[in-house]
Order: sequence, then structure tokens, then C-alpha cells
Amino acid sequence: MKPEQSIAIMKALADQSRLAIVKSLLERSQYVEEIAKRHALAPSTVSFHLRKLEQAGLVTSRKEQYYVVIQANNAIFDTTLREIVSALPGGRELQNGRMEEYKLKVLETFFRQGRLEKLPTQHKKRLIVLEQFAARFVPEQRYSEQEVTGLIVPLFADYCTIRRLLVDEGMIRRDGTAYWRERKPGDQEEPLNLPSQQGKGSESMAKDSKRAEIKRVYKQNRPDMGIYQLRNRVNGKIFVESSQNLDGTRNSRLFQLRMGKVVFNRELQEDLKRYGADSFEFSVLEVLVRPEAGDNAEQLLAALELRWLEKLQPFGERGYNNAKGYQRDMERLRQQNGGIPA
Repeated sequence: MKPEQSIAIMKALADQSRLAIVKSLLERSQYVEEIAKRHALAPSTVSFHLRKLEQAGLVTSRKEQYYVVIQANNAIFDTTLREIVSALPGGRELQNGRMEEYKLKVLETFFRQGRLEKLPTQHKKRLIVLEQFAARFVPEQRYSEQEVTGLIVPLFADYCTIRRLLVDEGMIRRDGTAYWRERKPGDQEEPLNLPSQQGKGSESMAKDSKRAEIKRVYKQNRPDMGIYQLRNRVNGKIFVESSQNLDGTRNSRLFQLRMGKVVFNRELQEDLKRYGADSFEFSVLEVLVRPEAGDNAEQLLAALELRWLEKLQPFGERGYNNAKGYQRDMERLRQQNGGIPA
């Protein structure tokens, strides 16, 4: 068993809903609709959990007339816990994995819907954020000041500060009016949403092909977007929010709860101190259907969040969300679309 699969198995089973689904599948194979009914979950939520289980190799699916039948992968469940743990990485691999997880948490804290909300004050976190800007520069390609601004502004409005910090930290170099990022050993070129400024020779075409392949793989493996809730099992209050990466948000929120520190909601923080982390549970309410080309994914996700807020009304005694903020967002979306999409 490869280390990646061992980690995927551990992550997939670290969820109460998925454990319940696996338990029922070990009894017998079932349809998606049957699983949803049995566990009182939305079909889209069941599909989300099944994708995680299937990616870990814990379940398989097959077509049976008009239905998809899900069954447990008995070969995996015959594997002992010792065998799974023995395949896990150690030493440097584990350290690198932890660093990647830390980076993801930092980015999730400071970025919202693809844009940087504010610069971290801590230097280590600031470097992680600045790396996202530096990665937009093609190594050794020269950029004018105006082109540098064009790379920075889509992520953060204060382009002057970011440009200065990138130079100060040595992430990009400056010579007069030209800026560039030096190529380093093992440097991998990141896919950019900029038109290529090189000629269409064989080298350029090879790079374009590589970029296209990277984008294709990314689209296939891009994280699920959707709506989740944090529920206080003691008083029943809930917090509802959208996420562009449900799996990443789940890990981040549960980590924050375990650490006893949530910075996104003061009232929830007070209840966390009062009742403890074990009193809260994370669940996915709905997974956003993958947007088609040309669709505004952020707008679709915002509309989906408003529909769930309207449905659950997690305000006041019922939840931790802000009613005034919800009303402002509702009005803004109505002005943009002439109403909330059904």
C-alpha cells in the first residue's frame, strides 16, 4: 500500500457521517438514494462523502440499470491497521506534509474567494502569502511595472506594498524598470492565466501544452465547493457558510475548534469556551454542481449560501450568523441578478 493511500484512508474515515455510511455498506451494497434516506442526508452530500471514500479505495461503484450501486471494498477492510500505519511516511516526508498543511491553513485564513483580505503580521505567514504572488511570475521572464501591477491586482488591491515586499524578500528581482523571478533548482513553472508573450516556436508550444495539461489535471482534481454548517449539539445553534474547498475548510475549522480559538465569529468563540470542542460538529449541507465554462462560480456559490441562510435562518437564538450581513448580501445579489437563482 502506498503512503498516499494510507493517508487518504485515515482522512476519509475521520468523519462521523462517512463512518456511518461505511458501516451500512459493510452490511450490504446500496443505492445512493437509499444511503441518503437511511442516514437522513441530502443526495448531494452523500455523493460528496462517497467521492472521498472512493478516492481512498474504501468503496467501489457499478451501474445497475438506471441506478449506481455502491459497495464496500472488502479487500481494503481486510487490511490491518498495522499495515496501513506502516505505509505512512516518516521523517522528512511527514515534516513536508505538515508544512503543506500549515501553508493551506494560512492561505485559507487570509484569502477569501481567491483574493487576499489582509497581509499577515507574522513574518512566516507573510512569506507564505507572498509566495502566491511570486508564483504568478514566469521564471526569468522580464516584466514592466505595469505588467507586475496586472499580476498583483487580481489578488490584492495594494499592489505597491506587495511589489515592494516581493523585492525586499528576494522573491523577485528588480533592475531599473524591469522585474523578474529567478529560476531556482527544482523550480516548477506554475500555470498562469496570462497570454503567452513568447513566439510560437517548438519550445513555446511545448510549454503551452504543459500548461494545458496542468490545467486539465487541476480541473479534474479541483476541490469541491459548497455549503457547510457548524452545529452546537448542546443548544442547537448553527453557523452556515460557503467554502471553495470543503475538505480544506473542514480540516481548518475542526483544527480551530480543537485549539479553542475561532476568529471568524465572536459568539461562537464564547460558546466554544463554554461548551468545549466536542460539543460542535461539522457537516456538509450541499455540494455545488461543477460550474460550466463561462459560469461565475463565486456568484453561484454566494447564491447557494444565501438560499441555505434563507432556509435555516441561523440568526439570533437559532444560530451564529449575522442577520444584517445576510440582508445586505441578499439585496446585493438581487441587484446583480434581479433575484436569487432557484
